[in-house]
Amino acid sequence: MSLPEDLEIVLETPPDPEDQRLIVEGLIAFNRAMVPPMPYTPMTFMVREPSGRKLGGIDGWISFGWMFVKNFWLPEDLRGHGLGRQLMAAAEREARRQGCVGIHLDTFDFQARGFYEKLGFEVFAELADFPPPGHRRFFLKKMLRAEAT
Repeated sequence: MSLPEDLEIVLETPPDPEDQRLIVEGLIAFNRAMVPPMPYTPMTFMVREPSGRKLGGIDGWISFGWMFVKNFWLPEDLRGHGLGRQLMAAAEREARRQGCVGIHLDTFDFQARGFYEKLGFEVFAELADFPPPGHRRFFLKKMLRAEAT
């Protein structure tokens, strides 16, 4: 199938925020026919010193009954002391409090797959040769409700 003669496909980089908004709003309108509107709740779990200085943490969101951990970072000197487990436990408590089915995230082979697996996450997909060839990106989930699949 070809484009009508009066249309063209144009690459725009960087993208225009208005164009991105048009795409997202169109997708949301399409999806609403299948899925009722759901709240989108962005959140962070921060590690702070008593002075208020922020050192690292987790950012992500809850939507469609799932928590997504987008980014998780701690300075190297804070790793290996259980702080990461405490942060993930705080995220899991919040996910449970909000009635989430589960938590999902992704990580690379040179990052923290083993850490997440020790916390009960399981790999449900992987992407080979990403980011550079020879590496892998893993997609993990942890179910929080027994009736969920």
